[in-house]
Amino acid sequence: MKYLLVVGLAAAIALPTVLGCGRAAGTAETAKVTGTVTYKGSPLEGVSVGFIPQGAGGRPASGTTDASGKFTLSTFKAGDGAVPGTHKVVISVPTDPNNPPPMPGMPGYEAYMKKRVGRFPAKYSSDRSTTLTVTVERGKANELTLELKD
Repeated sequence: MKYLLVVGLAAAIALPTVLGCGRAAGTAETAKVTGTVTYKGSPLEGVSVGFIPQGAGGRPASGTTDASGKFTLSTFKAGDGAVPGTHKVVISVPTDPNNPPPMPGMPGYEAYMKKRVGRFPAKYSSDRSTTLTVTVERGKANELTLELKD
């Protein structure tokens, strides 16, 4: 009887591993994503680009633009890209970790956002208001141009 209990317990512990309960962190499939962010025809330097997967699961990807507005996304490791599928794109200005911004809905948030984001329309800085969506295609290098509009 003890033998059956031990075998049953071992099977219960091993079953999720054998069946696969998802990929280990850092091993999910990603596709390379690079691109350029512009506003009114000019590149945006030093902005954060975030890809938020739509649908079940998925991990966000992010990158920062250089002087020519170019970015490379990372999800699990530097430059690995984003998970395939449809994403909302959020463009924002990085914050100072020593002086965090007010949270959405708190006093001063709107004024803070206007001051920080002033280089482009604020609608792109939230996943609730952004109008940018892209599809990251599996098995290919995804090269994107993200032109922000008023």
